[in-house]
Amino acid sequence: MLGLDTAKQLAGAVGDAVGRLVPMELRGVDTHGGDLPFEVVHERGPTKVLYYAPRGEVRHRTPIVFSYSLINRYYILDFMPGKSLLEHLTGQGFACYVIDWGAAGVAESQKTWGDYALGYLGDAVRVACQREGVDQVSLYGYCMGGTMALSYAALRPEKVKNFVAMAMPVDFHDEGILSRWTQRQFFSPDAVIDAYGNVPTWLMESGFRLMAPLTNMTKWRGLWEAKDRDGFVDTWRRLEKWSSDNVPFPGGVYRQYIRDCYQENRFCQSQMVVNGERVDLEAFDKPLLVVLAQKDHIVPRPSAEALMGIVASEDKTLMDFPTGHIGLSTSSKSPKKYWPQIAAWLAARD
Repeated sequence: MLGLDTAKQLAGAVGDAVGRLVPMELRGVDTHGGDLPFEVVHERGPTKVLYYAPRGEVRHRTPIVFSYSLINRYYILDFMPGKSLLEHLTGQGFACYVIDWGAAGVAESQKTWGDYALGYLGDAVRVACQREGVDQVSLYGYCMGGTMALSYAALRPEKVKNFVAMAMPVDFHDEGILSRWTQRQFFSPDAVIDAYGNVPTWLMESGFRLMAPLTNMTKWRGLWEAKDRDGFVDTWRRLEKWSSDNVPFPGGVYRQYIRDCYQENRFCQSQMVVNGERVDLEAFDKPLLVVLAQKDHIVPRPSAEALMGIVASEDKTLMDFPTGHIGLSTSSKSPKKYWPQIAAWLAARD
């Protein structure tokens, strides 16, 4: 057993090492991770639509509209130079429109799934179509932002040319840890929202940490062991900054998400109702790309893969990459091995 003095010395040494590896902790890293220029082309409430212009010689006609999770920040899509999905796709000639959901406040606590899916997301699709002079977009949904985007696509199929579902939950009775935690007998979304209005970031973060409880310890060991690897520390700092830069989950949206998706599995069964309209996934027939992460501990494979057997699309493709949920947008292998396949799929259906 370590003596008190020895323990203090060890703690001091660890603190010094961390201080040298992560100067000023995580400060100094811009909120926007990458360095791609963008233009804010629409604002409503806390939500903004960001435009990333296409670059290079080729210019594709169909714009891409990105819908990421409501609780995590969009800039994981432009993580850092050289590891940026937006950098790759704009470099391939795609005009990209990204929804920045912003931070939900008091007004957003009463907003519904329809307000976000048909309202804010609908705004992004409308703006992209108007600016690009087209009638349809390619919708690119990531994580639960994809679940929301697919509900829009099913309700407004005339506005959607293609759909990309990346690490996107569909079957919420997949026996993953989130599906177990949120079972009706264990969990009441109404109690959470009645108490807080919106789901606080600390509450969401504590849940995700418990999904991989050893990560918070092993990440520091991993940092130390790889500290001399070229570019590792900068990547580590940026990912740590992003993962702690979350926003509250809008209360009204959360109520329906937990009830209709996790507890009743209505989304998967084409029984979810949004603004009086049924979200019929079985009737969705547009070209579909499902992107899976083999090491995904947030969205289990059965949940995401289920979409392939539900929709009516004749043109449907599954891509399965050996990475994790966040690795789909941050892995060093993505620019050379993963994203070119996604870009090629979209280009072939432009």
